[in-house]
Amino acid sequence: MFDAIIIGAGTAGYVAALYGARRNLNISLIEKDLVGGVCLNRGCIPSKALISSAEVLEKAKRAGEFGIKIEGQIVPNLPSIIERKNRIVGTIRRSLEGLIKANKINLVQGEARIISPNQVLVGENLIEGKNILIATGSSPAIIPGFDFDGTKVLSTDHILDLEEIPEHLIIIGAGVSGCEMGTFFSSLGSKVTILEILPRALPQEDPDISRLIEREMRKRGIQLRTEVKVEGMDKSEEGVKVLLSGGEEISGSHVFVSVGRQFNSRGFGLEELGVVLGQKGEVKVDPLMRTSIPNIYAAGDVIGGLLLAHVASEEGKVAIKTILGEGTPLKYHQIPWGIFTAPEIGRFGFTEPEAREKFGEIKIGRFPFRSLGKAHAISEVSGEVKIISSKEKGEILGAHIIGPFSADLVQEVSLAVQAGAREDDLVHAVFSHPTLSEAVMEAIHDLKGFSLHKIPGS
Repeated sequence: MFDAIIIGAGTAGYVAALYGARRNLNISLIEKDLVGGVCLNRGCIPSKALISSAEVLEKAKRAGEFGIKIEGQIVPNLPSIIERKNRIVGTIRRSLEGLIKANKINLVQGEARIISPNQVLVGENLIEGKNILIATGSSPAIIPGFDFDGTKVLSTDHILDLEEIPEHLIIIGAGVSGCEMGTFFSSLGSKVTILEILPRALPQEDPDISRLIEREMRKRGIQLRTEVKVEGMDKSEEGVKVLLSGGEEISGSHVFVSVGRQFNSRGFGLEELGVVLGQKGEVKVDPLMRTSIPNIYAAGDVIGGLLLAHVASEEGKVAIKTILGEGTPLKYHQIPWGIFTAPEIGRFGFTEPEAREKFGEIKIGRFPFRSLGKAHAISEVSGEVKIISSKEKGEILGAHIIGPFSADLVQEVSLAVQAGAREDDLVHAVFSHPTLSEAVMEAIHDLKGFSLHKIPGS
């Protein structure tokens, strides 16, 4: 009998398996598809590989700004870009499979069905374990009337394998994937239209970040339309036609549906066991990843919340620690994340409206990259750092950065907060010059009113 059976070898599942194995647990890991799950195969890694190619393309087109003369036409080759992406994913997946083998984890390929709190059936193979961890992830959400065909009507899975540059890409949803892929295909030369039912792009982010990314997308020629409702679609040999409420039609060559995720919680025995699910189908867990059934745990996208790979990793480890009697809840509000648009976005903690509602009086420190020497040296001056603190206690409540390498820069603030630092601790930190990190320093100083390189009152 295994100490734990883990269903799903995506980020939550394989990290839990590796962590459990390092803690001397006997682990069986079941996966019906590819090891690495969505993040490695159809999400984080492949999308960032594509975006990296677009960044090189844009840099090459701007070479003259840096005093570099490039002769001849600079054009993207999408099949080659996709081939590079596939090589990267394959290399990482093989490495991960090697890690699983080296840690003596019992990897089983096939569809799992839970038949009791201690038994999982994979084909005719009965696997028994003291505990079960559900890490089955999520899948692209579907809009009625927009049936994916992988050629003209695309999900977040299909968009990463498209081998022709769309003439006109219509994107439904201005969330993370919609904005990332919009900037990617815009870089490659596509006309891009993004349709969003809510009042702003990236509606989960701080309003200032939404305002700035909307400005940058429009500068790139992306047509962003907010507060519009999509009613349906017509598809023909020529392309697609998206129908909006009010009778308006938008014609394009391809449509990318990016309206969130649905939870992979049904069809493998949870309902029969009586595991409690939420209204949207997410598996309900307590802060230690325990479901309503003793000895059954869940982690990652399937439990809802923050659908982020690094969050899934930590949730998987919390589940294993709980099995070992060492579980402690995650502090979700301290977890950072990045959005890889152009420019990049980094964030952790509360947005300004959330902070005002929860903490009352707050302070805000800002600093624009345009006032930073290193930003000018690399010709990346768009964006700003915004840091929020509580007025009474000086606690850092959130950091929101849009600009070059923001997903890395936000780690500085997040790490300090996770280590217990407050505003008065950070204000004495010395930052190297010339670096992009100085924008973080200046925003911290601005909380106190003495950002030396910022125009007073701006």
